[in-house]
Amino acid sequence: MRMLVFGSDDTLYRLPGTKFTGMLHNPGRYRIPLFAGQRVRMAEAVVEIQNRVPSRVVRLTYGMLTFDDEGRLDSKVFERQQAARAELALFEPERSRTKIVDASSRFVANGGRWLPSPSLARLVRHAALGRIKCQSV
Repeated sequence: MRMLVFGSDDTLYRLPGTKFTGMLHNPGRYRIPLFAGQRVRMAEAVVEIQNRVPSRVVRLTYGMLTFDDEGRLDSKVFERQQAARAELALFEPERSRTKIVDASSRFVANGGRWLPSPSLARLVRHAALGRIKCQSV
């Protein structure tokens, strides 16, 4: 798995998985001052490895990370968005006569998503496969 984040100027950075895990569990210790006070676009790539070499991107998901003024990840917002995405993936509409649909999870989940332009999607794929180098944050 490869995590990549975009700066406000579309610079692509690699976010090591161990750092991201630390940001979720101990945001005060794992700060990124570069992203202080921002919502940052993130791409998560699952990469197939053959003979220790990345061969293809199996899955790409795009999300948003919210940072406070000190560069701490707002893990509560991230977790709420992830839970809403999981709920949508598992949701099976009830077969009833009611026309009322609770769309609150959809709104929360969509607040944590973005879709890249074709050129940014290509950049993410190349970075995930190690074809271009990215600075780590």
